[in-house]
Amino acid sequence: MRNDQVMKIELAIKDNILKTYAFTQDVVEIGRIPSADIFIDNSGISRQHTRIERSIGGPYIVKDMGSTNGTFLNDMQINEATLKSNDVINLGKFSMRVTIETDNQSKNHSGSVSPDDFDGTTVLSVEQMAQLRAGIENDQPAISGGKPSPSDTRFGSGTENSGMPLSQLILWGGVILAVIIVGFFYF
Repeated sequence: MRNDQVMKIELAIKDNILKTYAFTQDVVEIGRIPSADIFIDNSGISRQHTRIERSIGGPYIVKDMGSTNGTFLNDMQINEATLKSNDVINLGKFSMRVTIETDNQSKNHSGSVSPDDFDGTTVLSVEQMAQLRAGIENDQPAISGGKPSPSDTRFGSGTENSGMPLSQLILWGGVILAVIIVGFFYF
């Protein structure tokens, strides 16, 4: 997926900035585990303390990952909350000021969603799912070389008992593949 935003995070302790990070990826892991995107070597921080995620065209979400000491957003303890520019995340004695900027070098997108936007596990809103389905259905005649005739059951028109339409097969196939991949990495 192409991300048109840069998320900058200033890690600080008592107003002393320790390090500044810049991310364009959709998932940022924060914790005491050395492989974390933001590694904080402190016993008050859980190994997998907090995660920041972004869905296609959607906002960033900050999630507590079941940490012992909790995650605070703007001085309020949260399990999950929407993250905005200039918000402050507090983990123990550490604070992280988040700024979200538009990447000026990225392509201008019309806001539409295409199947090419997917390169991993993504979370889609109802509107994004509708846009994706519409895009797949618009591409269907091009795949078959024209509009399918009523007798053409290769793609299923949805009105016959021959099965699901191609767009639903592709969608469910992608969902099943994503579940298998996620299951493989977590187990």
